[in-house]
Amino acid sequence: MQNRLNWQRQLARAAMCAITVLALARNSLPAQEGPVLPGTALWALAAGAAWALYGALLRLRRPFAPARLGVLAVLLAGVVVLGQSFAAVGTAELVTGRLPWAALTLAGYALLIFAAMRLAATALSVPEKGNDRRFPLPGPAPAWLGALLLVCWLPWFVCLFPGTVSNDSISQLKELMGLTPMSNANPVFQTWLLGAFRQLGLWLGSADAGVALYCVTQAVLMAWLLGTLLDGLRRSEAPRWLFWTALAFYALCPIFPVFAFCVGKDTNFAMAVLFLSLMVKRVVDEPDRRGVARAAGLCAAAVLCALLRNPGIFLALLTLALLLAWTLMRRERRACGTWRLPALAAACVLAVYGGLHLMVLPGLNIAPMPESENYSLPLQQVARVAAGDGLTEAQAEAVAGVLPVEELKAAYNGELSDPVKALWREDATPEQKRAFWRAWPGIVMDHPMTCLSATFHNTYGYLYPGYMSVIKPTLLIGDQSTRTASVKGLYDYTVNPLSERLEAFTDRLAQNPLYRLVVSPGLYGWIVLMSAVWLLRGNRGRLLCAVPAAFTLAGCLLSAVNGYFRYAMPLYLCAPLLLWLMAEGGQRRRG
Repeated sequence: MQNRLNWQRQLARAAMCAITVLALARNSLPAQEGPVLPGTALWALAAGAAWALYGALLRLRRPFAPARLGVLAVLLAGVVVLGQSFAAVGTAELVTGRLPWAALTLAGYALLIFAAMRLAATALSVPEKGNDRRFPLPGPAPAWLGALLLVCWLPWFVCLFPGTVSNDSISQLKELMGLTPMSNANPVFQTWLLGAFRQLGLWLGSADAGVALYCVTQAVLMAWLLGTLLDGLRRSEAPRWLFWTALAFYALCPIFPVFAFCVGKDTNFAMAVLFLSLMVKRVVDEPDRRGVARAAGLCAAAVLCALLRNPGIFLALLTLALLLAWTLMRRERRACGTWRLPALAAACVLAVYGGLHLMVLPGLNIAPMPESENYSLPLQQVARVAAGDGLTEAQAEAVAGVLPVEELKAAYNGELSDPVKALWREDATPEQKRAFWRAWPGIVMDHPMTCLSATFHNTYGYLYPGYMSVIKPTLLIGDQSTRTASVKGLYDYTVNPLSERLEAFTDRLAQNPLYRLVVSPGLYGWIVLMSAVWLLRGNRGRLLCAVPAAFTLAGCLLSAVNGYFRYAMPLYLCAPLLLWLMAEGGQRRRG
């Protein structure tokens, strides 16, 4: 009986390995960057790795459970297969035109993704009990771990000094200097924060001083925050390998030093999202514990999320509402008054946000965020239909009230909605806007596949590991003023000449598929979905800690740019935390 079982396992292992290698070898669905594993030796290595992977999978007691991971694997494999076609030709043509091979590719990728997720979940579920990893440190461990990260990031700062100034920050500087009207298109709180450092630099006699102080302060705060996460991971019963992997990830992945030493809104917001997630975890782990520091931390994290990104108000309130519901679900939580923490934090968010938008912005005559900023999804759908001359006369008339149809056709870019959003007529009347929104559902119903294609084309990079868009700069290195009017002569900060070499170095690294896998957002979109699916059953408290990251991923899928690194910054910072939550959830089920 045992021999028969072993024979069946070996047959299944060989079949899965063959399907996966054939799927990877197909050149009919090429990635934009070229073959993933070219060369005979590498194909032999891929076959051996697949053989070992599936062997480890089949040795598990229930190798193909839970079913929800299998469903997720099929969905993610579908994104990769379609993503390869869109990256190559901008449509699903390479899939629809070769359905048998596309089905084979889908099966191979789904097996590979499922095996990786299943084995990762199993490895995370093995606790490290009785293992004291509190190695002696002469002071707070988060500070020492943060200092280690700063040392690892220091070479990047040498090449970037005084720091990179993003395009959005250049726009904010122009507002601060009165060159353009003040607007909340970029959060005005972030604009004022940048203004404070600009003024500090001017007092010190140098624009570079202001940029450098901003970047150093930001990097220190990020290092301390990541050090806090690493220390919590070190003290937990999570597997030892997870702590060391997380430490190496934060220390060596270029994403962290590049954006730590960048003047921009995305890094601050990403830190606020991780801060909120950690504070929610503290409440969930010890619901009966209260204190001023804990309440202040949760309130500050939620308020910062709302102030540092315009849609952050929805992220903060959704997270707090779900946390409040969780605290009220059981009598013991209600009895110890845990519900007061999320209720107080939500009240602070509403008070600060309401005061800012109802009193401060109107009082200072600051323009609100342009309404078209939230319309990427519908405008891209309408633009793709218009580009194919699919609008009826009545639909074209309704669209023309808010968008010039002929210009819309020429402006459409499948991976970037900014050219289309720029055509939105701010002077359109309410009647014209209502006519457009009444016409939009009809356009979607008349052209469902075209609209679905438009949405997928603008989003798949966040779920396609290794995909690096060329629409906008991926890593913000060096001079970022090419797309925005310069402020030279008014605010002369230095662009480090070494940054050109650094940018060329990262471009060379991007030729390596493993590097692309680590630095592009797709892998971290997968981690968000995998952790959420894994925690869905019996781990609702810990699932709450993943809500900010899941909301961020949803925001990325509705954003203006496909696969934009800086939009996905919260996903990078939160990835080790999400794996930590999976480890605790798996250990709880085993216990």
